[in-house]
Parts: sequence; C-alpha cells; structure tokens
Amino acid sequence: MPDDKFNFSPASLNINGSEYKGVKTFAEEVRHVAATNFVLWDAVTGDKPPIATSEDNGPPELKTKAEIIKYLKDSFALGHKAAQSLTAESAVALIPNPFGKGQTTKLFSTSFAVAHAFDHYGQIVEYLRMNGIIPPASRGGN
Repeated sequence: MPDDKFNFSPASLNINGSEYKGVKTFAEEVRHVAATNFVLWDAVTGDKPPIATSEDNGPPELKTKAEIIKYLKDSFALGHKAAQSLTAESAVALIPNPFGKGQTTKLFSTSFAVAHAFDHYGQIVEYLRMNGIIPPASRGGN
C-alpha cells in the first residue's frame, strides 16, 4: 500500500448500503496484527514488546508506513524466535493465556499467531484491491 493510502478505510468510499462505518484503517490492520503477534509470541519467549500497548489496534503513536512496517517485521522476527525455541517437550509446556483466563500451550500460542495473521491478510488484500493494487502473492510470475 502506498504511503498516501496507508490510512485508507473502505468507509471513505461512501458506498450506499455498505456497513464499513468503524472498520479498521489499513494502518490499524497492520498494527493490530503486529501487536497481537507480540502478545502471543512474547508469551512463548518471555521477551517484552518494543512498545507496550493495550490498544487492540496496536500502538497509536506509530503513524508512518515506515514505523508500522518496522513494528510488523520486528513482530515476525520474534515469531521466528518463538518457533525456533520449541522442542517436543517445550511445545506442550503450559503458559498463562496471553488473552486472559487459564493457560495454553506454547505451541498453541505460537501457531495461533499465524492463523490470526492469515485472517487479517484477507482483509488487507481487500483494502489493496479497493485501491486498484494487486497483492504481490496474486501477481504470479514468480
């Protein structure tokens, strides 16, 4: 997504009959994925996120495309660390549920982050297409 469209939301299209009011902007989608990655993978590695936040859409102080993309890349780097830390024994070790009550396994926390990112990738693809951009994975030729 180009810098000038990073705060795009379909609500700005004012499509009659649509229900886009209040949906995340593109930037918020990306920040949300990264913040959730940190929550899930910090629980496995014991690391602390570079920016602590309790906001569902990630740290609101991250405004520019460059800042948000760095935050996202850093979150996936932690994901690699979390996955590489797993062994047959540690994968089933119980940890506090990053979202509240109870416990979960390190394997669930590590793998759920990937599933969560895929859910939001679908939304991000729609935002790109609404702006006439074919997502890189859809372009073929590679």
